[in-house]
Amino acid sequence: MTNKLWLIMLALAALHGCASMDKSQCLTADWRTIGFEDGANGKPETAISTYRQDCADHGVTPDLSAYRLGHRLGSENFCTQRNGFNVGLRGASYQGSCPANLAEQFLSGYQDGQQLYGLQQAVNSARSAIDRQHRQISNLEKQIAINTELLVADGLVRDERIRLLNEIEALKAEHFDLINLLPELEAQLQYAEQQLQQGEQQFNSYL
Repeated sequence: MTNKLWLIMLALAALHGCASMDKSQCLTADWRTIGFEDGANGKPETAISTYRQDCADHGVTPDLSAYRLGHRLGSENFCTQRNGFNVGLRGASYQGSCPANLAEQFLSGYQDGQQLYGLQQAVNSARSAIDRQHRQISNLEKQIAINTELLVADGLVRDERIRLLNEIEALKAEHFDLINLLPELEAQLQYAEQQLQQGEQQFNSYL
């Protein structure tokens, strides 16, 4: 099947392959086209049960044979190793839609994509941890500055100054701990980035 014909069928299927179907759609449905769209989008063949429920209210029974034929054709476009990689790389779930003769190649790519996705997430997580650390450090520095200004303000009694001094010392201690943790977080980010770079090289044939 040519790419042009595949796109045409997908466009036609978009008119029919809805989550729910009304009477008109049930009566005019091209079940082969709907099956093709579901297969090409990675939906399992059991998706026809939803259409069966929708159309039963209108006295229409889906053409299971036509749907299965279309689904099988659509699955040939979806269940490739490269597409499996792309699905895994998006962090999307696999619904077990590929027939047995195509599942192995799809899952091979899917697992590779999942692995690279995990490496990307590790980098994002490490960067987020450093960003949070810097925000916390900045907030502490602002609070220390505010309390320091209050400490020298006129009209404070002895107990209030003692309380502020204690708060400043506690904030400085927390600030010190957060600063000391930064090198460890940066090392984790560096390691995650190295792992991601190796992963991109490993899966370069997909990219």
